Amino acid sequence: MQTTSLPVGITPVLGRPQIIFFCELEGPSLLELLATPGVLSFLATGGYGVAVALHNLAPETAQAVAILNQHRIPVIAWLLLPAEEGFWFNLQNYPQAIERYRAIRQWAISHNVQFQAIGLDIEPPLAEVIASRRRGIRDIARRIWLAHENVLYESARAAYIDLIAEIHHDGYEVHTYQLPLIVDDRRAATTTIQRALDIVDLPADVEVLLCFSSIPISQLGNDLGGALIDSYGPAADAIGVGCIVGSTVRASSAEDLPPLTWDALERDLQLAAHHTDTIYLFSLEGCVERGLLPRLNQIDWTATPRPELSKRLLVNSLRILLFIVMLAMRFSRPLLAWSGWIVAAFLFFRLRQQKRYDN
Repeated sequence: MQTTSLPVGITPVLGRPQIIFFCELEGPSLLELLATPGVLSFLATGGYGVAVALHNLAPETAQAVAILNQHRIPVIAWLLLPAEEGFWFNLQNYPQAIERYRAIRQWAISHNVQFQAIGLDIEPPLAEVIASRRRGIRDIARRIWLAHENVLYESARAAYIDLIAEIHHDGYEVHTYQLPLIVDDRRAATTTIQRALDIVDLPADVEVLLCFSSIPISQLGNDLGGALIDSYGPAADAIGVGCIVGSTVRASSAEDLPPLTWDALERDLQLAAHHTDTIYLFSLEGCVERGLLPRLNQIDWTATPRPELSKRLLVNSLRILLFIVMLAMRFSRPLLAWSGWIVAAFLFFRLRQQKRYDN
C-alpha cells in the first residue's frame, strides 16, 4: 500500500500559474461540493489542486479525498486543530501540532488516501487575536516590547523543525502558510515579530505568504488593492489570495474578512502571477457558490495591473516604520549596555580629575 505523496506530474494550463484552492468544508459538505456538476472536471482538466482542511477526520472526508485521488487532482492535507483548540499552529501548541500530523497520517493510511503535501498553517493563537482586536494598537506595542521574554520560541522552533523532518521522511512535501510579516522579521535579522505574535519561521518546501487584500477598514474600501502582493511578492515562494467565502464557511480566520469582488480577485491573481508560479486561492466553496470557476479560465495572465499609489505607499510606509522599530529593538540592549560603560567611564575620569584638583 502506497503511503507517500502523489507524483508531481500534473501540469497546469500553459502560461497560467499552479492554482491550489483552500477548502474548509469537510465530511458530507465536501462530498456535496465535489458532486456539484462540473467541479471535478474543472479541477482535473485544469490541473488545479485542493488544500483540504482536516479538522475532524470524518469518514466522508476520506471518501472525498479518495475521489480527488481517483481524478488525479493534487491534494494538500491542510492541517488544522479542532475549533475549540484554536485552529492554527503556533509557539503555544507545538505538541498538538506533532500529535495532529501523526493522527492524520494514520488516518490517511487506514483509509488508503494520498496527499501531495502537508500544509502547516502558522498563525497567532486565536484567543490572542481576538484580545488584540479588542485592546487595539497598545496591546500590539506591548507584545513587541516584551517579545524578548517569550521563552517558548527556541524549543517550539526546534520541535517544528523535527516535525518537518518527520514529514519529509514519510515522503511528503511541506507547505507553510505564513503571515507576510515573517519577511520583515528576516529583513531585520530578528525574531521579534515571531516572538511577539507566537509564530515561527520554518524551512518549508513551499512557503505561502497570505497576502489577502480583504481588510475590514471602510476608509480603504475594505480592499488593500493588491498592495500586499505588490510589496511582499518579490520575497514569496507562493502567494495566498482571497477572500471569496461561501455561506457555509467556518468560524475561521476568513470569517471577518469582507468578500472581494471578481474584479479585485482577478487583479490579485494577476499580480500574484507576476511574482510566483504557485497561488493559493481562498476558497473553492466560495468560488463554486458564486459561479466564478469558469471565469478563472478566462483570465489574461499576461496583464500586470498596478495597485493604487496611495495603498502602495501606505503598506510600504508601514513596513519601513516596522523595520525601524525592529532595528531599534535589535540594538537597544547592546546600546544600553555600551551606554552604561560609557557613563561609568565618564564618571571614573571625572572622579580622577576631581581628585587631582583637590590635591
